[in-house]
Amino acid sequence: MTIEFGLEAFFESKDVSGRAGLITNATGRDRNGLHIVGRIAAHPRLKLVRIFTPEHGFGADAPDGEAVADGTHDDDQIKSDTVGRERKTDHKITRPVPIVSLYGPKKAPSTDDLDGLDMLIYDIQDVGTRFYTYISTLRNIIDAAGQTGIPVHVLDRPDLMGGNTIEGPMLTSGFESFVGHLPIALRYGLTPGELAIWWNNRRDKPAPLTIWPLKGWRRGMSFSDWGMPWVKPSPSMCSPATASFYPGTCLFEGTNLSEGRGTDAPFQIFGAPWVTPNPWREALQPLLPTGISVLTTSFVPTFSKFTGETCQGIRLESDLPLFENCMDIALHTIATFMKTHPERIEFNRRPTLPHPFFDHLAGCSWLRDGLVRGIPVDELVGRANEETKPFSQSRTQVLLYK
Repeated sequence: MTIEFGLEAFFESKDVSGRAGLITNATGRDRNGLHIVGRIAAHPRLKLVRIFTPEHGFGADAPDGEAVADGTHDDDQIKSDTVGRERKTDHKITRPVPIVSLYGPKKAPSTDDLDGLDMLIYDIQDVGTRFYTYISTLRNIIDAAGQTGIPVHVLDRPDLMGGNTIEGPMLTSGFESFVGHLPIALRYGLTPGELAIWWNNRRDKPAPLTIWPLKGWRRGMSFSDWGMPWVKPSPSMCSPATASFYPGTCLFEGTNLSEGRGTDAPFQIFGAPWVTPNPWREALQPLLPTGISVLTTSFVPTFSKFTGETCQGIRLESDLPLFENCMDIALHTIATFMKTHPERIEFNRRPTLPHPFFDHLAGCSWLRDGLVRGIPVDELVGRANEETKPFSQSRTQVLLYK
């Protein structure tokens, strides 16, 4: 089956014209690998005035959490794809286009940034998880458009997580941050377009919003069904397998253990120089669902925690293209570490946030507190998913795909 991203419907329309502000990064490509900047440059009725970029910048390659500077974009930048192969193009950008970073001193466009624009176009591949910050940028774009009246066009892309499964916890009031900017389930089961509708419906003053839908995609599809190469949405989102574990195991980012950044399998590899992996693996394996396995491993991160140090730990693997229980897997992995390494876990803080970073990722403090108190993981997962029921009901009202 052939999938067409929302950008195809957008560019096929005879009604599209004007001065555009484009929110995108390296993932904004059609199924043939041509970047949307090139598609706009070749369009007879569109003029690209300004580019806005989320966390990780236009190339989706800036380090996690690092502020990204403004810049410019010229023709040479769109002649190569994400692996550096030269690509012929039939367009020419006649002048450099300003790039405005929305992950630096500001995270939302200013009034000046929006001056002279007839539309905002959003085209970014997401990972279907609340703390993956591209949806925080999407919210800020919708909010800005609601205040100014500038039309927003969301060029839809699939939910990498399959679009069916909802997992908690919900975001609790008081734990809002840029990794928890929308009051939704941690794994929310919506495409970017569906999420945009969901949020816009809750605004007192909705933005002029148009969703350009996918063709050929249906819920339950895994990335292997798309029939195209992987384009990394961010530096540590190395593969579809990484993305599948990420909604749960990113919680390790809030601990003193490496979450595998700087290895070939982030969010699947966990450890530290002082970890004893065999007891951890033996305690964890019986608790994992069918299709998920755990191995011991040794690794040396090339960046992030323990850069250049030899770490011992475990590696999670799956032979499933999609699975439903990311939080269950992650919490069992953390809980068995705490059991086999008493008093060794620490929950990190960041200077700009009021709570431990684990809590901002989880969207609450009760999950961390339950782990520390030894509450059974099944009880924690049950509470997390019970919280999502009102959201799950509201979500059904915005589904665009079967």
